[in-house]
Amino acid sequence: MPSVNLALLANQLGLSLETPDVALTGLAIDSREVKPGDLFAAIKGATVDGNDFIDAAIGRGAAAVISTQSVTQAIPSLCVESVEKACADFGLLMRQASSATVVGITGSAGKTTAKGFIEQICAQAGSTVATLGNQNNELGVPLTLARLSSDPEFAVVEMGAAQRGDIAYLTRMAKPEVVVLLNALEAHVGRFGSVDTIVETKGEILDGLTPNSIAVLNADQPYYASWKERSKPASTISFGMTAAADVYCIDAVSKGFLGTSLTFSMCGERYSVELAIPGAAGVMNALAGAAVGVALGLSHDKIIAGLASLSPVDGRGNTLHLERGIRLVDDSYNASPSSVTAAISVLATTPAPRTAVLGDMLELGDDAVAYHRKVGRHLSDCGVERLLSVGSLARHFADGSTVQTEHFSDVQALIASEPKFAANETILVKGSRSMQLDQFVDSLSASLEVAQC
Repeated sequence: MPSVNLALLANQLGLSLETPDVALTGLAIDSREVKPGDLFAAIKGATVDGNDFIDAAIGRGAAAVISTQSVTQAIPSLCVESVEKACADFGLLMRQASSATVVGITGSAGKTTAKGFIEQICAQAGSTVATLGNQNNELGVPLTLARLSSDPEFAVVEMGAAQRGDIAYLTRMAKPEVVVLLNALEAHVGRFGSVDTIVETKGEILDGLTPNSIAVLNADQPYYASWKERSKPASTISFGMTAAADVYCIDAVSKGFLGTSLTFSMCGERYSVELAIPGAAGVMNALAGAAVGVALGLSHDKIIAGLASLSPVDGRGNTLHLERGIRLVDDSYNASPSSVTAAISVLATTPAPRTAVLGDMLELGDDAVAYHRKVGRHLSDCGVERLLSVGSLARHFADGSTVQTEHFSDVQALIASEPKFAANETILVKGSRSMQLDQFVDSLSASLEVAQC
């Protein structure tokens, strides 16, 4: 079982170990999640100081502690300049100690779903660890790499970015043999300043690849050629809707929010699979997953089995069946113009009546209002009967829409209004995470008891 000695971490940080050495088999930043043998990282945040929970971590079996202050408890420890940097170095050292094949994945949208497909495909061939939830930043990636102590055959590491350089930093830590670049879209353009900067930032995952590396690239993206050039000297495998891709869609028949019947080409052969993930985005992420399976040399039977085994998770397109045949589609975790448009397109394939509950799409910069108006026009074009909009930007959905609209300042106002829904109605709930539309999902599902299906 791979492990990292505290002395080795100290050496990596340029420090001397003043306490006894110990082998570490995990990493925790929350004392409630500590397991025996873990390194507890006492992070001092804006509202919570991890140093206040060192005793709790020790009680749960922590083997050592890292902190920016001296640790007075009788436990091996390191006093470091940056706990976050020490976590990153711990993740790097665990990666170096592991023989797992690592797949790194990034993109503006679809990372978590694509990660799910890849995880399921890899699991058909061997033990696999993958990013939990949205742990895809400078702390989340070390937490994922720390789980390599379980000695898996595969690891699937999702990587997100808040600024230029973030993907490069995470890639140097994870050292993936296979990298996946899904897309570069307008999501978070307000943070990055331009789509060109997003393209450059996401492309950082391609830097430093070796002749033994494989880059899995979206052939439908306008940046595909430049990304392929940037991948050299690695080999590439492409996926997309275009028949020029190595893995491409032949036909996709929507079953609404129940999923898609996908027929696709892989390595020149035709395959069919029933996906539980709905919409065009689900198709693209499945194609990306299949391409990774090809890159890993897995059998086509295992790839198909993996694609068929992924189901939607809470907040990311799962459907709740409520009283009177009402279907509540919980896609409340996040939103961008492309993902909202895609979700509305799926909603349009379901029988009337249909309601879209849409919150603000954030971090879109100076064009935020225009993006909301464009989505509103798409809502009208799709024939959706009703819109409940939530938030200051969301009111602009109605600027471009002829759909019957009710507007609410925030999610609490929406909940207080107690909107009524017809029998057999389909309700789509989607908005940026900070809009907290999951609270409406919880409220509505509590008032309309979830049916036993």
